[in-house]
Amino acid sequence: MSTGQVHLSITEHTAAILIDRPEARNAMTWAMYEELGKICTAISSNPAIRVATIRGAGGEAFVAGTDIEQFRAFEGGEDGINYEKTIDAMISQIEALPMPTVALIEGWAIGGGLAISAACDFRIATPTALFGVPIARTLGNCLSMANYARVVAAFGPARAKKMLSRPPQPPAACGCS
Repeated sequence: MSTGQVHLSITEHTAAILIDRPEARNAMTWAMYEELGKICTAISSNPAIRVATIRGAGGEAFVAGTDIEQFRAFEGGEDGINYEKTIDAMISQIEALPMPTVALIEGWAIGGGLAISAACDFRIATPTALFGVPIARTLGNCLSMANYARVVAAFGPARAKKMLSRPPQPPAACGCS
């Protein structure tokens, strides 16, 4: 399985960021998070860019969180805390971009993918979009408090509660339309 890539293309005044690992529903690897952070740093200082978009490759997923295979290397709770600090810092970079950001969501936006979309100023979702945080059931983990706050701010308390307490739901089912 590939380690994935994050691509940046700039056309006129638009920075288009593509999360490219469709064979794994665009699940993020450490290298992909690092590349996304570098892209945010690069575009934040470019005054010609008026808008930035983020989307996932392949049409099946925006971002299906962090690749859980990477957690096998964790040796204890401190590894999990350091992971959350690193992810929070990267997602804060998206949130701090000086231009409007738009998450273009097709398919899965779960876990870290939900947090990335919540850090954007706008979210445009197809009818097949699925939102949620299944990691509590699958890994016994949860989002950081900063990411919970982003989800509540982006989607509102009622929708956030639905997304955070159930399996991923399409927008009509979770009240996110």
